[in-house]
Amino acid sequence: MRLVEIYNDLKEHVVFLCVYIKEAHPLDGWVLPVNTAESIEVQSPSSIEERAQIASTCMLRYDFPFTMLIDNINDDAEEKYRSEPDRLYVIDKEGKVAWKSDLGPFYFDVESWQKEIESLI
Repeated sequence: MRLVEIYNDLKEHVVFLCVYIKEAHPLDGWVLPVNTAESIEVQSPSSIEERAQIASTCMLRYDFPFTMLIDNINDDAEEKYRSEPDRLYVIDKEGKVAWKSDLGPFYFDVESWQKEIESLI
């Protein structure tokens, strides 16, 4: 996975975080056939503990090396950053959004993300 390659190349220079937001395709929402085929079947959690368990399963399944943060059950990070189902961001040293991708996974521009990160190092 290209994101993991970039992480491995740059992890000594920047902090990489993955923020687990609300589930994009829960069983009680918009179910994708590909998720069902891959046995990715979860209900929308009703507690932060349930969300943390789903996030943990995700990290292990895809072997993500990034530190994962979990959005609260009220979805405050999702509301602020509008990242569902997923999006890449670069946050600068002052804590401001320096760059963001279009919604992923289909509209990620991973190479531009990497270039932005490198420009801030």
